[in-house]
Amino acid sequence: MRTAYCSAAVMLAVVGCGGPNSDSAAAGAPILTGQPPAPAVGATGQPPAAAPPAAAAGAATPSMGAPQAGPDLPAPAMQVAGGAPTASNAPAAVPAPAQDEGAGDSGGCAEEGLQLEGMMYSPGGTVLPHPCEPFDSLTNNPYAVLCVDAWPWYKTKFPGDSYCILPPPPDKGTQVGIHPQGMDWYEQVSQGDLSGYEGVPDSFLMDPGDEEERNYITGSHNTEELKYYRSNVRMRPGSHHMIVSAAPPGMAAGRRGTWVGGSVGGLTRGAGGVPGTQRADEDTPQTLEKPPEDEGLYSVLGADSDVTFNMHHFNSTDEVTLKESWTNLWYEENATRRYTGIFGMPLTQALMTFARPGQTVDVHYTWEVQEEVRIVKLFGHRHAWTSNMVAWVKKPDGAENIVYQTFDWFEQPSYRYDSQRQNPPPMPEELRDGGHSGVLMLQPGDELHMNCHIAFTEERAAAVDGPSPSSIGALRFANQAFQGEMCILFGGTVGPALGSPGPGRGALPRFATIDEFSK
Repeated sequence: MRTAYCSAAVMLAVVGCGGPNSDSAAAGAPILTGQPPAPAVGATGQPPAAAPPAAAAGAATPSMGAPQAGPDLPAPAMQVAGGAPTASNAPAAVPAPAQDEGAGDSGGCAEEGLQLEGMMYSPGGTVLPHPCEPFDSLTNNPYAVLCVDAWPWYKTKFPGDSYCILPPPPDKGTQVGIHPQGMDWYEQVSQGDLSGYEGVPDSFLMDPGDEEERNYITGSHNTEELKYYRSNVRMRPGSHHMIVSAAPPGMAAGRRGTWVGGSVGGLTRGAGGVPGTQRADEDTPQTLEKPPEDEGLYSVLGADSDVTFNMHHFNSTDEVTLKESWTNLWYEENATRRYTGIFGMPLTQALMTFARPGQTVDVHYTWEVQEEVRIVKLFGHRHAWTSNMVAWVKKPDGAENIVYQTFDWFEQPSYRYDSQRQNPPPMPEELRDGGHSGVLMLQPGDELHMNCHIAFTEERAAAVDGPSPSSIGALRFANQAFQGEMCILFGGTVGPALGSPGPGRGALPRFATIDEFSK
């Protein structure tokens, strides 16, 4: 028999809740149901002192060939037209227009692309680095040119060199990030100086088997307020998530370039946001061309901002990994409609006990929609014990439509809802990640629900190769893969802010509680 209980509605007083473009969230309590337990960057984007002549980014000269992507690059997202998604559950892009009449044909490609070798900045625009290959946000993107494609000298001893991307030109945007060189990363590495990757401080390294959640504090180089739309986020392997917030200069109190304690501090520091991710790579938009319904959208990064990266790392490999990231932000000239962040978690969750050993519980929240609002993007944040995380829209007539669902806790998807993306279709009975495709509009009277189905059981531990729940005790709010749990829905809207969700309303549908143990 399933039992129900509610968490105490305790207010957590935190000023200025941050996250990926997030606004402050008011407190509220979820509804929890369960089974009784079984018996016992550095910022970059600045020009180097003397850029080599080869830095003329964007010149239409012959391409240097195929990407030099290493084995650590994931396979491009794939979607079978009209059918089920392939092994990759990432969204599938609508194919970009051919660069010329023969582009894509094995015998007719003109190979007129970018001059990659020696390039100093990602040029942007529509000319692909590798024009005979389709646009790929990770490997063939003029807004995020790979360092390994442009800089023959960029070779470090750490896995993940192929995630490094060149910043925008200083007059088109900026780059913020985490680097052992601090804010001098670009100035050094663009000139071939890789000495900053030698003798790296222990605070930037993860030994095999290590796990940690900490905040890294740095700053931005933009001297004026930056209104941006397009962004490109990259992290080296071993990065489970990054949640980024920005604040006026001085709030970091001289701690730029340092790692400090993590958890709630990183989720709530500052008054504004920078794009974050639950994956090693994330782009806005996820296509080469801007979707027409995104015209005028923008977010804001204040001048000389203090930037806090809340980072969760764990190293499941047998080699030392490096904590490093890159985020490109591109100026938006037609900035008329501000993008508002979703921080889908009442602050009371930080005080919760989710479950005790042997329990299966549901953490259910609801937003009641009062005004028309467009959901632009959603991505979930949870850990290993959540076997099913889902968000759905309930219409006034009772219809329930899944908009975001993930069963894979290790590689959680981000779904964007626009006219140029085709996300994998929801397949809850097959335990496949999926979501809504197309523009997603909510109307007055709609309800947006989210639920985390948490299986804190020995069966789940065996399924995810985790420790026994009895060795952990009470499962509490913490940024740790196995020792703690979270249930947060991030994303963004156009129109009124959604605010903080309230307690879950109504019975949970089957698709919200199904997992490998309940099929």
